[in-house]
Amino acid sequence: MKTRKSTLIFIICYLSYTSIYIARLNLSMASPGLIDAQILDTAQVGMMGSIFSIVYSIGRLLNGQLSDRLSPWIMISIGLILAGISNIFIGFFPPFAGILLLWGTNAFAQSMLWSSILCTIAELYDEETARKKTSYMVTSVAVGNIAGIIINTFIINRFGLAFAFIIPGGLTLLFSTLVLLTMRKKKTTQAAVRNHISMTRLLQNKSIQLSLTPAILHGTMKDNISLWMTVYFVDRFNINLNQSAYFVLLIPTMGFIGRMLYPACYKLCKGDEHKVSFYAFLLCADAALILGFGTNSPLFAAVCLSLIYTAVSIINTSFLSIYPIRFVHTGNVASVSGIMDFATYFGAGVSSLFYGFIIEKAGYSPMYFSWAAFSLISIFFLRVLFSEKR
Repeated sequence: MKTRKSTLIFIICYLSYTSIYIARLNLSMASPGLIDAQILDTAQVGMMGSIFSIVYSIGRLLNGQLSDRLSPWIMISIGLILAGISNIFIGFFPPFAGILLLWGTNAFAQSMLWSSILCTIAELYDEETARKKTSYMVTSVAVGNIAGIIINTFIINRFGLAFAFIIPGGLTLLFSTLVLLTMRKKKTTQAAVRNHISMTRLLQNKSIQLSLTPAILHGTMKDNISLWMTVYFVDRFNINLNQSAYFVLLIPTMGFIGRMLYPACYKLCKGDEHKVSFYAFLLCADAALILGFGTNSPLFAAVCLSLIYTAVSIINTSFLSIYPIRFVHTGNVASVSGIMDFATYFGAGVSSLFYGFIIEKAGYSPMYFSWAAFSLISIFFLRVLFSEKR
């Protein structure tokens, strides 16, 4: 009975996290139509991406600490409810200031989920099993990206731009109800709380300090791929939304494959998640350089972006999911996850603000060249981290 209950909770958490990506990718899929309808312009889309990432990063830091102390169902259900309400109101297209405020609310709401989901997994399973289950839980990101592209494209074509926000909002509200029905009686384990390490001490940890720069720099790629991929194919190759969907669908599909391959990569690197990230950054650097120099083939561009997204998905799993499990015995899984996520989305937020203006003035090549440079810098920091371990 306990195993069946654990499995049910795992599935609910998986589907809930998948749903928030549908309520996040809707902006990317709707952005060409919003620009054409003069509801937003390119710079404003960049600002929304920036606001989402910055608010999400701050939220992850704050909510990471809260998630180590509050029952997971509280954080997860409130996050889903707020995400649902904010998306629904965006669907009524208030003035840009209102849309920006609601999108920021959506970002903060979504930041409440991941740490609590990690805590749930750590409480349901032993540490070794929790690492395996976490490597499967992170595939919800890729599944959410794929579902976000398919579902939002269908919604836009069938019902219009407004429903690309209203329907995903309703979906997150549905899953908030399921969380309340299944997880409400699940309490926080108090054993690790007694050994809890303060945020100040965590930030003094040498391993965490060395991990922060690669976490920040991989963030410049992760969410900017999702934010700009649709507009990139429409602008660069002069194709419509339906045609671009075929190309952009390959990107999260490869991300899903990358996350599914993570356990095998982790094993090949002898259980060292940072070594996995080292090789993934090498792949990012190569593919980003190719895109920076340009291509006339949308398929080839999609392959390169897919390789970057695959590598970034692997890196993301290392820093945000596997690495925090190392701190389960001190009850700091959520806090460390929050620190790493803060770094990741801080990088995404700051960069997307600049990329919006750079793309408008100079095209996409400067963004891709910056990704290659950031990958090489991250490789350097990971080499230092290996040296510190010795």
